[in-house]
Amino acid sequence: MKKQILILCSIFFVTSLVMMAQLNPYTEAYQVDKEDMQMMKDIISKKPGKLVLPNPAQGAQWFPRAGLGLFMHWGIHSAIGAQPSWDMVPMEASWGGNIFPPEKYYEASMDKFNPKSYNPEIFLQAAKDAGFTYAVLTTKHCDGYAIWPSKYGLSTKMNMGGRDLLKPYVEACRKVGMKVGFYYTPWDWHYPGNPAAPVRLKGIAVPDTNPANVQKNYEKYLAFTLRQLKELLTQYGKIDVLWFDSMSWTGQTDFYNQQVYAWIRSLQPDIVINDRWHAAINPDNPKETLAFGDFQTPFECRLPDYKLNGWWENCDIWTVPSDHSDAGWGYEIDGKFHDWSWFFNRLATARSMGGNLLLNVGPNPDGDMHPNFYKHTWKLKKWMDICKESVIGVDPSPGREWSNVLITTRPGVWYLHVLPEFKATVMVKLPVFPQSVTLMQSEKTISYSYQDGILAITIPKELRTEMDDVIKIVL
Repeated sequence: MKKQILILCSIFFVTSLVMMAQLNPYTEAYQVDKEDMQMMKDIISKKPGKLVLPNPAQGAQWFPRAGLGLFMHWGIHSAIGAQPSWDMVPMEASWGGNIFPPEKYYEASMDKFNPKSYNPEIFLQAAKDAGFTYAVLTTKHCDGYAIWPSKYGLSTKMNMGGRDLLKPYVEACRKVGMKVGFYYTPWDWHYPGNPAAPVRLKGIAVPDTNPANVQKNYEKYLAFTLRQLKELLTQYGKIDVLWFDSMSWTGQTDFYNQQVYAWIRSLQPDIVINDRWHAAINPDNPKETLAFGDFQTPFECRLPDYKLNGWWENCDIWTVPSDHSDAGWGYEIDGKFHDWSWFFNRLATARSMGGNLLLNVGPNPDGDMHPNFYKHTWKLKKWMDICKESVIGVDPSPGREWSNVLITTRPGVWYLHVLPEFKATVMVKLPVFPQSVTLMQSEKTISYSYQDGILAITIPKELRTEMDDVIKIVL
């Protein structure tokens, strides 16, 4: 009888383990060891002093004049036409999608995501030709899936045999001459026991709310996060931009900003890092932010409406969401882009105020861009061939009060940006009589009047275009 009971207990134990493994087959992937914990403790225990922001290294000084960057949200969500991560969240929640239950999102997308036509050099070359100077690719979104074969957590080792999707991207950026950017969110919703995750997967451990364990569990999470970051920052050569998107752990108040940023610089001395390691911008209230980073990102999917000091960037979405939602960061199967007025309004606004514009286009499930991406970059290239000097590498406007159109500048030169919807006479206050006034696209000198320090210009209708008609004034 005892032998039978022992056999039954063994069967029950083995069956329980199998059931647990089926419920959450990836828990083991999130484990950290003593070496990982010691690395984390060494990082957070250092006293770096006050970190100089933005990064004063010579190799970081390209950023404030970069002008235009390409943002790419791409991952397992692309395989099923979902928006990254948020389509798992009920619609009534902030930025919820309510399209895929969490289990379906993971199972369907991980089974299908294995891009066959992935050649990033093709679309990055098109972007480079169109005036984009840097790129930022999502290495891991909130769903927790890493597109490189990370030793930790969910990654391509789960469904692609360890295929590395980052290496071709990095190599392509360098080949075409674009700065390399990584998006990485530490906010991993799949992490077992994450108390800040807005969705809960079956089989994932529930959060431990015991105050005595909050710090201990957070340090394990931090060790896991820093280990992934070390992979990103040591395996791919020089990385120019690190784009965080929220570090969060309920009950935790110290996120070791100074120590983490100092450690990152020790690995990548020339890197520029945004302000979203902790206290990420609330898209519903952009002024709620802890601006700790080399550059600020307070304007998301909206025009900047106040002037910032220091380096900053406005991120927005170039494509139009096919589901007519407020934001569609993933692949848009319809391939519809915003019109040129929308595009140039955002580019000229950011540049006139001293910021960069980071525009998102999601690659398709197979790893290429929608054909309309190439049509738009080709048309933008034609404009940039003539007018690039007015938006890339320029200085900001002397002030909004100087003109009824947006201004960018270089020493001795002002560029007036006449957007498609602007139909009035261009008025600009000039400190001196101009040496020349030229419409850049036509390369023609255009007539103007100058009286009492005011320059008035009317562009003939036949010379107007659907693009940004730039007037170049040499002072």
